[in-house]
This record gives sequence, C-alpha cells and structure tokens, in this order.
Amino acid sequence: MKNYLLSLLCVTVVLTSCGVDESLNIDQKNPSEVPAGGLFTNALKNLGDQMNSCSVNENVFRLYAQYWAQTTYPDESQYNQVTRNIGGSMWTNMYRDVLKDLQGAKELVSNGEAPSQAQLAIIKFMEVYAYSILVDTFGDVPFTEALDPLNPSPKYDDAATIYTALASHLDEAISGLSSGAGFDASQDIAYGGNVAQWRQAAVSLKLRMAMRLADSNPSVSQAMAEAAFLAGPIVANADNFGINYLASAPNTNPLWVSLVQSGRNDFVAANTLVDSMNPTNDPRLASYFKMYEGAYVGGDYGNANGAGSNSNLSDYMKTPDLKGDLITAAEVHFLLSEAAARGYSVGGTAEAYYNSAIGVSMDEWGVSATDTAAYLALTEVAYATAAGDWKQKIGSQKWVAMFNNGFEGWTAWRLLDLGLNGPVVDGVTLDIPTRFLYPTSEATLNGSQYDSAASAIGGDTKTTKIFWDVN
Repeated sequence: MKNYLLSLLCVTVVLTSCGVDESLNIDQKNPSEVPAGGLFTNALKNLGDQMNSCSVNENVFRLYAQYWAQTTYPDESQYNQVTRNIGGSMWTNMYRDVLKDLQGAKELVSNGEAPSQAQLAIIKFMEVYAYSILVDTFGDVPFTEALDPLNPSPKYDDAATIYTALASHLDEAISGLSSGAGFDASQDIAYGGNVAQWRQAAVSLKLRMAMRLADSNPSVSQAMAEAAFLAGPIVANADNFGINYLASAPNTNPLWVSLVQSGRNDFVAANTLVDSMNPTNDPRLASYFKMYEGAYVGGDYGNANGAGSNSNLSDYMKTPDLKGDLITAAEVHFLLSEAAARGYSVGGTAEAYYNSAIGVSMDEWGVSATDTAAYLALTEVAYATAAGDWKQKIGSQKWVAMFNNGFEGWTAWRLLDLGLNGPVVDGVTLDIPTRFLYPTSEATLNGSQYDSAASAIGGDTKTTKIFWDVN
C-alpha cells in the first residue's frame, strides 16, 4: 500500500511539473513590442545627439567650420576621416538609430486603430531631415532601397533626385501638420506635443533646402523659398527646433559628456573665429569662450595647442541641459536675407533680414538689446558699409552665428564661398573637405554599389563637391 501511494505521488508530481509558467519566458527588461512613441523619442534623441555631439568619432563639424581648435591630437582638424571612420559613425547613426526607428514608429502608427496624421507627418519631417543631412554630407546615398533587411546591397540614388523626392515628402508633412494631435509631451522632447511648432520646423527645413539649391537649380530654389516664406517658418528663438536635454545623465547634452564628464580638455577656441570676432568686440564672445589672461585667444587651427594657454569653451557651453538646437531663428533670418539678396519675394530686404538675423542670434546668446544695437551700428558690421558683396556680408555673419551648429557653419563656407583656408601642415595648405568619405564598410560589404556611387559623384574623395555646390 505504501508503495502504491508513493508511486501515485510521483505520478502527480510529474504531471504537475509539466505545467509551464509562460511568464518565466518573458524578458522583463527587453520588451518584444515597443510603442510608436518610444521609437519616435529614441530616433529624435539619436538625431539630436548626432548633430550636437563634439566627439571626434562622430561629429567634427565644429572643427571643419573652424570654430574650435584641438589640443593634443589635431588629426580631425587636419581632415583625417579614415583613422576614426567618422563617416561610418554618422552613416550608422543616421540609418540604424534614426531612420530605422522612424520606420518602425511609422509602421506602428499606421497600423493603429486610429492613425494620427500629425504623428505620421512629424515622422515624415524627421525622415526628410535625416536624409537631407546624409545627402549634404556624402552626396549620393541609399534611399529608395534603404532600410530593407532583405536587401544587404542597396543601390545609391542620385543626390539631386533624392532632394526632389524629399521636397515632395516635406510638402506632405507640412500639409499633415495643419491640425490634429502629435506625440505626447513626455515623448516629444523637442516641442512637448506642440504640432504648430513642428510645422514651423518643417517649413524652415524647406527654406534651408531651397537655399541649398540656389546655385544649382535657381528656379526651383526660388519657388520653394517663396512658398516656405508664405507658409511661416521659425522667426523667434522660442520656436527653435532642437532637443530639450536634461540636467542628469543619460539625457544630458552630448557636449557636456565630452567637455565635462570625460574630464578631458580636447578643445580650445580657434584663432580663425576669435580673430574675426575680436576686432568688433562681438558681445557673443563671452557666451562662446572664456578669456585667457584678460583676452580671447584662439589656438592655432589645425595644429596642437595648449589647453592652458588659450581660451577654453565657456561654462554656458558646458551646461548639461543646454538645448541642442538643430534649426534656429537666426539661421532662418539669414536664409531669408540670402533669398532677398537673390531677388526672391520673401517679404523684406536683404538688409532688413540681415539685421534681424544678427538680432535674434544675439538674443539666443543672451546679449542685451543695447549691445546688439551698438554692434549693428559698427562700420564693419552695418550692411551698407561691411566689406564684400552680399555673399560675404551675409555669409560671414551667418558663420559667426552658427557657432553651435557646426554643420551649418561648414555648409555656409561650402555655399557662400567664405574666405576660410585649410591649415598649413608641414608647409602644405590642406584643402577643407567638401564632403565625407563613404564608410569603409560600404566598400567591403556593398562593393559594387559603392563603386557605382563613387564613379557617379566624381570620386569618393574629401574634395568632391555635393551636387548643389557648383561655385
């Protein structure tokens, strides 16, 4: 009898143990389904981090614009793009961490019970922004066949053709941002759910892209710019498009990570910028840099410099929650000034927009109205008396104002023919790059398409020009 009971107990235990608690197979830390808002937020932050970073592994635009000089290792100021595979980092960040997440967010929103047209429009705007940066950086890039996991060898599309498609997509986004609810305030780290501000940002991107085309396709440029003006771009700093970073890690401005958290002193003011601002006592200098022995002193751009014998970045630039702006009112006003100088109908004169551009830039950096007026009255600054033609007048002031947007500072040089020269190294003046080299991984993993693209753009070199850079 005891043996029978023991056997029955064993059978019961075995049968009971066959029931599996399925909850044990669920990864509590890595969800199998991610909400659309989470993917959107991640993409937005990754985009902001890429464009605001000063890590020499992924963003060297402040160096290419000659705003900053390096201390111990000046390789990036000497335009070495290979050792750190800088282009590869940007390529990966944009395609994998921005565009792929946006694709996922778009699919989830589209498949929802009541798809939000405003959310889809915001995603489309961000896709256009990311692709425009890729084109402006590399030239021809994968577009129509990009982001397909079943196609490991996507073709590269013609850059000008991509721009045409992006302009159309941007118009669709602007139309979709006319009404409706966007993402929740907690998910929208740029505008806190304000769809009207997203629309202004999209219109401003249209204006930026229009002026990229001013020399290569004047008629399209004018039509786009005039339509953007009428649609209402960003005109005040309160509407600047950027990332609202937080005061504590891991959501701080990436500048703080590199300039403070790292404990390193890799950058000082570049003499190129400081020497252009000192003669006018530009009141933004105090927001850009610290004084060294009572003066603003720039390190020799393109060479190694002492961190303790030049002006360092200001404390303001090292603020962990410094907003990471991507499109500012100052940029928009300068774009409108250029448009007016080219004869476009944008509601004002080149001089008026030039003055307002400098004004909103000063306001952005905390300069008083009194100091701004005094600066604008200087013979060297006033539009009527400043040196050079309209390109030099507008371009030089835009270059100074884009200090914390190195990409646009570098692009101002590419488009407006500013008088910047590369550094002299071992007796040789280096050519400032006009584009990034394609990632080394593309040559090895997507060889035939890479070869075709390199041939199509005129060679995968640092001095090959983007299609819109015709002067």
